[in-house]
Amino acid sequence: MQPTSPIQYAASESGAVPPLEQIRDGIWALPQAKPNPQLPYTLSYLIVDAEDRVHIIDPAWNSDANFETLRRALIEISSSVRHIASATMTHMHIDHIGIAGRLQEAFEARIGLSRIDQEAIEQQLQVPAVTYGDEDFARWGVPDVERAMLRETSLSDAAVVDTRADLLLEPGDTLDIPGRSIRVLATPGHTAGSVCFVDADDRMLFTGDHLLPMIFPGIGLGGRMTGNPVSTYIDSLGSLAPFDDWEVLPGHGYRFSGLGERRRESAEHHDRRTRETAAVLAGHPEASVWQVAEQLHWTAGWDGLQGAYRRSALAQTEMHSGRVRNGDWERYLA
Repeated sequence: MQPTSPIQYAASESGAVPPLEQIRDGIWALPQAKPNPQLPYTLSYLIVDAEDRVHIIDPAWNSDANFETLRRALIEISSSVRHIASATMTHMHIDHIGIAGRLQEAFEARIGLSRIDQEAIEQQLQVPAVTYGDEDFARWGVPDVERAMLRETSLSDAAVVDTRADLLLEPGDTLDIPGRSIRVLATPGHTAGSVCFVDADDRMLFTGDHLLPMIFPGIGLGGRMTGNPVSTYIDSLGSLAPFDDWEVLPGHGYRFSGLGERRRESAEHHDRRTRETAAVLAGHPEASVWQVAEQLHWTAGWDGLQGAYRRSALAQTEMHSGRVRNGDWERYLA
């Protein structure tokens, strides 16, 4: 895997937010700040169509500062916010979808999101208990003294924002961008309705959070999936194989080549965690999710995972335990 944007790569290494950067004729990457020191910006993509209208992929976190950054970026490319025609999201998380509502209200921009993620937003707005809580803690075997810490914080990036998409995307749809052919590819895993966008003309793949160059994204962070979310995610990685020699335009970090290598690393990361889980359960078949999780290898260490990050680790561990107990993971190791 090789960075294709030295500017973005250098910024990701230093924790800075890189500047606006042109990628192809009519396409720019616009990093937008977000309140997360681990992932300090989201990469939005600006596309100017054949009629000089602007289309945005993943318009990012909603803040006055980000709106001003967007306004200045459009002036820099000889356009303006009044030329914004659409904002289309790879998935439902607030750091990708947040500013879309403002664009929809102020400029009548058409908002596009997968039908599955739109339904997940509506369900979670109606039933906030979808967020992990006491029932989950009991099922996971979380010690009573630990539960308050797990409740007190949330993963802000995965928060739900009330968004009403004008266009509900389905696999195979083509985005309405005159002069370009960008197709919707379903890639469930990070969320149930996560999608990638396939630009065959420029051999580019917009991956959102489905595949990132610096970290392995969380799984099952929005909407209910059929089957095990880890296995679903690995299947989705496999669906990217036809694009292995294309450039990847992710939602965070930096543009890169070497998609095949990165998707295999990502699949192996999850298979390795399932194998670790299997080893723990082989010695202690009745171990709780908590007891399994504290024995697994985590990049930050188990003690380094606090609040929402430990809660997410427990949810991931439950998914891996499900793979082991159901036996559906063994076919991935053939």
